[in-house]
Amino acid sequence: MKDYAGKVLRVCMFTSVHHPDDVRVFHREARTLADAGHEVTLLVHADFDKEVRQGVEIIGLKKPRSRAQRLFGGWRFYLMSRRLNAEVYHFHDFELLPWGWLLQKTATARVIYDCHENHPETVLERAWLPEKIKPVLSRLVRWVEPFLARSLDAVICVVPDQAQRLRRAGCKTVLIRNFPRLEKFAAPAVVVKEEQIIYLGGLGVARGARLLVDIMKALKMSHPQVRLLCLGPFNEPRVEAEIKEYARQRQVDSCIDFIPRLPHDAVAAHLQRSRIGLIPWQPVPQMLKICYPNKVFEYMACGLPIVASDLPGLRHLIEPAGCGLLVKPDDVHAHVQAIRHLLDHPRQAQEMGERGSAYVKAHYSWRQESIQLRALYDRIGTAERSEDICC
Repeated sequence: MKDYAGKVLRVCMFTSVHHPDDVRVFHREARTLADAGHEVTLLVHADFDKEVRQGVEIIGLKKPRSRAQRLFGGWRFYLMSRRLNAEVYHFHDFELLPWGWLLQKTATARVIYDCHENHPETVLERAWLPEKIKPVLSRLVRWVEPFLARSLDAVICVVPDQAQRLRRAGCKTVLIRNFPRLEKFAAPAVVVKEEQIIYLGGLGVARGARLLVDIMKALKMSHPQVRLLCLGPFNEPRVEAEIKEYARQRQVDSCIDFIPRLPHDAVAAHLQRSRIGLIPWQPVPQMLKICYPNKVFEYMACGLPIVASDLPGLRHLIEPAGCGLLVKPDDVHAHVQAIRHLLDHPRQAQEMGERGSAYVKAHYSWRQESIQLRALYDRIGTAERSEDICC
């Protein structure tokens, strides 16, 4: 229901990386702005021309055939966005920064960069990049990002240290954290638990894909009935082939289900039927920083106890909530022992899940973050073009 009493803005969101059903881009931000009464159009790579979903008009651009085509195809988003003659351009990807900068120079509109990641660190995780050039690219990204972003009207950040880094470099930052819409995870009256543990989100070696296979190999000896559901895409086809072959060699391919992508509305049911949420991430630079991974909050919202690598990016979320067990990241035995303990002590596991559910409702709801997003757009609607819209 539209409940916005201020100026209605024509908003063009665009992303070359994320899919039309993306949790942050569509379900959190685009829908929040549409619910507030703004006219929101989302440009995204898709296999359809145009759809309207929950008040958001989605225009599909032809999907690129390769990563290179995607990286150098930002001009298509620029041209289409200019045709829409929006009052606010809100884009979501580092690779679109040059086109956002060009919009700032050529359009009489506000331009917002939504920075989802600590990009200088995430470059170091990219499996498709040669190892020798990763440090050089990381330093280049650390310089290029603020150089282009500081002229934009706002940079939306997801974690405090990211906002501080970009603010020190002269960018106008707003912190809107990556918290869940909790109504999506309301549990039904009766939930039948399955003999299933779950990993939610993107898969790669740094995210613990190989470790998950080793966990299932060890777990199979004591709990042969337990299955692992990996709900999320691999970061590279090469990595997917390697991990699936590794699972076959370890003779656990029959007890691991890989589902690359589901509609966001279908995720909660899989979580609620599972017994434990896993996060076997490895100590890569991104995870050594404070972060807000979707999976942590979604596990908590569904009342799942968590077994996670003891990394700063996870510890600061799980430890205060008392909702899980933290173990040495690269120690298969430690992960397996924690999982076995929770499987064999269901009452303790339930209490952990209940604590997590209560904590996420109190501290990690999108409701509060949506207020910050709407406030930013309120300021855009009332400020003169020359005025600063960031607090």
